[in-house]
Parts: sequence; C-alpha cells; structure tokens
Amino acid sequence: MAEVRLQIPDELVSKLQEKLGSNTKATDIARDAITLFNWAVEERAKGRLVLSTDAQGEGVTRLAMSSLDNAAARAESAAEKKK
Repeated sequence: MAEVRLQIPDELVSKLQEKLGSNTKATDIARDAITLFNWAVEERAKGRLVLSTDAQGEGVTRLAMSSLDNAAARAESAAEKKK
C-alpha cells in the first residue's frame, strides 16, 4: 500500500471539520478526498461528466480538472486503438 503525506493548510482542515464535525481527522478527510477523486476519474474514463446541481436538479455545474480530462482522453484513445 502506498503511503502519501500531504501538507494541507490548517485553515482548510478547520473549515472542513466545522462542516463535518470536530471529531473528523485530517486522515479521514484525505482518505475521502482520494476516494472521491478515484470515483471522478473512473466516471470520466467511462466518458461521463461529473456534475453538481441544486436539490431541484437545476443550476448545473461541471467539475473541471485537467486530470479528469486526461483520464477521459486516455480512455477515448484506448477505445480508438481497439477499433
């Protein structure tokens, strides 16, 4: 298993702990962040978009990250090679 060390600003950790509960550890935040990122990469590799909406399904915002675009492009390229 890979060990990852992160330097996360204390202010960011504090803000997240305010929203998640003060018992939430920085390790938990990092683990959840990597889990979410992995899911987003998998979705983009399937050609899907990662979106956010309000509770009524309106006000759509697309998550845009170069790493996610790279995952989509690599998956598309691999699919093209299989043809």
